[in-house]
Amino acid sequence: MTTMTEANIRLGAILAEAENQQSSLSATQLESNGLVPDSVETGMAAQAIAAAAIGKEVGGWKVAMNGVRAVAAPLLDVFDTVTDTAFNVPKPGAIGIEIEICFVLAEDIPALEANSDYSREDILAHVASVHMGAELVSYRMIEENKAPFALHLADRLGNHSFVLGPEVDHSIMERLANHDATLPALVLESGAEVLFAAVPKHPQSDPLAPLLSYANAPLDHLGGLKRGQVVTTGSLCGLIRLSGQTSIKASWGDIGQLVVTLPAR
Repeated sequence: MTTMTEANIRLGAILAEAENQQSSLSATQLESNGLVPDSVETGMAAQAIAAAAIGKEVGGWKVAMNGVRAVAAPLLDVFDTVTDTAFNVPKPGAIGIEIEICFVLAEDIPALEANSDYSREDILAHVASVHMGAELVSYRMIEENKAPFALHLADRLGNHSFVLGPEVDHSIMERLANHDATLPALVLESGAEVLFAAVPKHPQSDPLAPLLSYANAPLDHLGGLKRGQVVTTGSLCGLIRLSGQTSIKASWGDIGQLVVTLPAR
């Protein structure tokens, strides 16, 4: 299947322009111009064209499950809270936040030959560290994640940026996967306002499962999973919509704490 089509090249350029100008697009208008991808493969191709046109290095991957199939979107703005004691996200435009468990890769995870698969233990061996993180969300599409899935995929699954938070113990993966009853509540606050307070759950239970699935069937055109990249696989609290909040504190009992300060929209 040819995925680098003229329509994909045009869509990639349009998505890159919308990202750079912080503007919005209509899926209906794109569809009327024949620019909506018709498959996951063409969506991934348009995504790669857009990322290349934006011109930023791939700092990591947002990996998600589409049914039984794993897909991925590049993280083009990854901010490490370790570099600043009072960390401020420099990029405007986020409309929501998700607290997640993420991984820093110790080495590349290359695509395997046909009929070969990575095991969960293989992927664990490629993980240098496990962290709390915050995905900031924005959409180039006015339909947001209700746009046709392949178009949403081309739009980098709604990623705005990612904040790498404190390192946590590897055992948190097993605790989430096993629905450990002793897990503390995750609390998100903005000043006196409580945005979320509940025991967190991962969409696939095991945070490593989407990464394992994607490593065994990679689809991207941006070089794959590389040493030092951050990989995140799903929200522990769903999407928390922001309505003017500029400082978000995430507290997860004795597991970790993360404070994100955003520019005014």
